[in-house]
Amino acid sequence: MWQVVLYISPVTVTLFIAAMAGLSGAGAWWYQRENGGRALRAARVLLVAWTTLVLLATLVPTQPLGSGGHDISWIPGEGMWEASGSNGGLFPEEQDMVLRLQIANAAMFVPLASLLSFAIRCRSVLVVTGVCLLISVLIEMVQFIMATGRTVDVDDVLFNSLGAALGALSVTLSLRLAKRPGPAAARHAARNLTGPGSPAAPASDEY
Repeated sequence: MWQVVLYISPVTVTLFIAAMAGLSGAGAWWYQRENGGRALRAARVLLVAWTTLVLLATLVPTQPLGSGGHDISWIPGEGMWEASGSNGGLFPEEQDMVLRLQIANAAMFVPLASLLSFAIRCRSVLVVTGVCLLISVLIEMVQFIMATGRTVDVDDVLFNSLGAALGALSVTLSLRLAKRPGPAAARHAARNLTGPGSPAAPASDEY
């Protein structure tokens, strides 16, 4: 995970957002064209693969099982924004690394939520985000039980959930755009549905 954190910058974050938007759009177009089918199967296979990567990144021990403490951080942002000094706050460089780590935590759950939306045919942002929130909580619980030097941090859950919400929202918006016919298709459909002399029916924007 820390190797990935070192590459996080405004440029890489922008490229990641653009890539996720493009992949969500392409996935929505393929899903609508196939009416599920191969697109649905591909989403489920990719979901299993990405979930495996997430579990490897978050649960692979960094030291022997049981050798670490059971550190828990329940307060959002605890220590992240405190200045260094006698109160045990972080130095600016450490704050920068922690912020990058949380960005990585959010980014990790964007594809997870996107693939989950396609795989379970769910377009509810709240439902998909809730499932990802549960996954994040379970990961933190396993980290606590393993006691391998990882800190159980509420910020991890919050940023995971933020990434999940963004991923689910991107799929919902992409599916709406993919389903909406273009102007030419709407006019063609209106001509087919109306007889000679009948007023043209307006194109519906209903989702």
